[in-house]
Amino acid sequence: MNPAAGFELVYPLEDKVFPGSVQTWVGQYLKPGGQATFTVRQVRATVPLPAQNIDHPQLPREWAKARVDALLDKIERDGEDQASIDEIIRLSRKYKFVTPYTSFLAAPRALLRPRLIRPGDPVLRVKTDESIASVVAMFPFGTVKKLRYLSDEETWQTRFLAPKDLADGSYKVRLLLRDRQGRVFEESKTFVIASQPPVVRVKLDHAQVRRGETVKLQVSASDTTRTIVARLYGAAPVNLRWNPQASSNTGELTVPKELSAGRYKLTVTAEDFAHNIGSGEVYLEVLP
Repeated sequence: MNPAAGFELVYPLEDKVFPGSVQTWVGQYLKPGGQATFTVRQVRATVPLPAQNIDHPQLPREWAKARVDALLDKIERDGEDQASIDEIIRLSRKYKFVTPYTSFLAAPRALLRPRLIRPGDPVLRVKTDESIASVVAMFPFGTVKKLRYLSDEETWQTRFLAPKDLADGSYKVRLLLRDRQGRVFEESKTFVIASQPPVVRVKLDHAQVRRGETVKLQVSASDTTRTIVARLYGAAPVNLRWNPQASSNTGELTVPKELSAGRYKLTVTAEDFAHNIGSGEVYLEVLP
């Protein structure tokens, strides 16, 4: 696309293509007026960019559905975030189509939780529309499990035995969903077997402090990390949070005033979404 900077949120409308088939994309252009050139291999087309055009009234809805599908894939891959959920609800209500986050579902779509799973005996959760009456999970290693509904959490859940020698990587589980009218829907979802703990690296703004002073921590950890906690003898645990300006997790720890002078170990523990736990250590010298 040229100019490339004038376009955003462009999505294909066909999942698969083959020789001789037609592939289409839908997206937004940021500024009307002028024209744009699209090139696919040796084929080139130039089109105007009008402020308004009623020749293709279905395009806004097609784009909204493609955008929601991309957001749902992001949630499936990285977990839920409120901004994505709010955008899904806003678009689906405006253009009147199915999503897992709206109450007028006709063809339910499930959300698998968690995405990262440890080998052994983990818990699988599935979020569906309220019209679903039963959920069955068919795992790639031969296990078939019927999920139990947790009414207080509005979630389906089951425990399953993942082989302990199952290699780390992505695996698909087939979900069979039956609604209250007896209709059956099938979906394939991907989960990740992760057995390795997060890698943790700790950095202090200074390694010598006096009692009552505050030391700033900067911690880098694996992308799949869920929580990071710093602990020092005699001090309350400190939860570190992602800091976009520092491109790392940061926090502050206050050295207790009653702590004796000496050298102390500061331990930072990170837990990922699969509940693997890794840690890093640094030493802090408390001056008299």
